[in-house]
Amino acid sequence: EERDPEEMVNQPGTSLVKYDTPIIVSSSGGGKKGKKGLPPIEKAAMSKNEDFLNSILPPREYTDGGQLWVQYVSPTPATRVDVINLQEDLEEKLVQRQARETGIC
Repeated sequence: EERDPEEMVNQPGTSLVKYDTPIIVSSSGGGKKGKKGLPPIEKAAMSKNEDFLNSILPPREYTDGGQLWVQYVSPTPATRVDVINLQEDLEEKLVQRQARETGIC
């Protein structure tokens, strides 16, 4: 089930990191968090890579309408176009925050 990002409450701020589509974990908004079952044997290597990625960049969790949502970092490799777009987004954020090109000393 997908939701419009503008309707989400308590969602973490924007990020330059690419995330997958949000997944609903719980309807209660608290208590137990959903856990994945054991992966099929052929996906064990992919699961290890995703576990490593999630340990470096933990998934975002937020609530919306009493439901707990989780958004994992996308394991899909970036394309050349993705990198160019990311560079443009970074430049825009640096201008917005009035970042200096050199340090203060």
